[in-house]
Amino acid sequence: MTLLLDRVESVRRKRETGLPSFGQKLKQEREKRNITLEQISVSTKIGIRMLQALEEDKFNQLPGGIFNKGFVRAYSRFLGLDEDQTIADYLQASGDALPASNETAAREEGSRENAAHENVTRENKDKVSRLEASADAPPRQVPWGVFAGALLVVALALSFWSHRRREHTRQAARPTPATVATQVSGQVSGSDSPTTSSPTNGSPTGVPAPSVVPKTSHDLAPASPATIPGEFTVVIQAREESWTTITADGKTISSELLPAGSEREIRGRKEIIVRTGNAGGVDFRFNEKKVDVGGDYGEVKTVTFGPHGILPSAPAPPSTP
Repeated sequence: MTLLLDRVESVRRKRETGLPSFGQKLKQEREKRNITLEQISVSTKIGIRMLQALEEDKFNQLPGGIFNKGFVRAYSRFLGLDEDQTIADYLQASGDALPASNETAAREEGSRENAAHENVTRENKDKVSRLEASADAPPRQVPWGVFAGALLVVALALSFWSHRRREHTRQAARPTPATVATQVSGQVSGSDSPTTSSPTNGSPTGVPAPSVVPKTSHDLAPASPATIPGEFTVVIQAREESWTTITADGKTISSELLPAGSEREIRGRKEIIVRTGNAGGVDFRFNEKKVDVGGDYGEVKTVTFGPHGILPSAPAPPSTP
C-alpha cells in the first residue's frame, strides 16, 4: 500500500513540475519516429491495449513481474532506445525498483558470489596446473645399471660355483694310487688262471708264475715296466684279428683269438713264446720298446723272447726216412 502511494505521489509530482512521465516519454519517442502502435504490436506481438497502458502509465493493467520488463524491452528495442536505461526508468516509475539498502545488500551478495566464484576458478586452475606438471614430469627411470650389475654378479657366482663343482667331481672320479694298485692286482690275479688246460709241466720251485694282462687300444697309459728284478715284459698289440698262443716260462698262459685293437701283456723271467696265425697283423714290444719280428699277413709265426730280447728260432729237426 505504501509503495502504491509513493508511485502515485511520484507521478503527481512529475505532472506538477511539468516533466513528462515514463509513458509520455515513450509516446514522444514513438511519435518522433512516426511509428504507430499497430506497427509495434505487429513486430513485438504485444497487444495494442498493453502498449497503450505503458504510454498512459497504467501499470496496474499490465500482467506484472517479468512480463512488464519484457514489454518495455521489446518496445524500446523497436524504437532503438537504450533497453537497460528504459527498463531502469520503468522500474523507477512503476515503483518496482529495489530500495537503496536492498540494492547495497544485493551488490554485496553479488560481490561475495563473485569472490567465491573466483576462488573456485583459482582452485580449479591450480589443480589443472598440478595435473599438467605431473603429466609433463619425466617418467621414473628404471635403474638399469644397478640391474645389470646384479645380473653380472649372479652370473659370476654361478660360473664360479659350476667350476668348483666340476673340479670336485673330477677329483672324486680320479682314482687314488691305492685303488689303482688294487685294480691291477685284481687283474693280475684274475689272469693267472690259464684259458686252456694246464700242462703237465709245472713251474720251478721258488719262481713266480708268469702273468698276462689284457689291454685295449683305449688304454692311454703305457705298460708299466717290470717291478720284479730279472723279469721282462712282452706286449702283443693286434692291428688285425689274429689267433695267438702264449707260453711263459714253460706254462701256457692263453690260446685265443685276439680282436683287432686289443693288447696282451705277458711277464716272464726265462722265456716267453708267442705263436700267432697272422704275423703281419701283430706288433710286439719288448720292455716298452717296439721290435720287428717280420712276417706277412696270414703267416703263422712263432717268436721266442728271453731276458735280453728275441731269441733265435731253433732249427727244425731232420725228418726221418
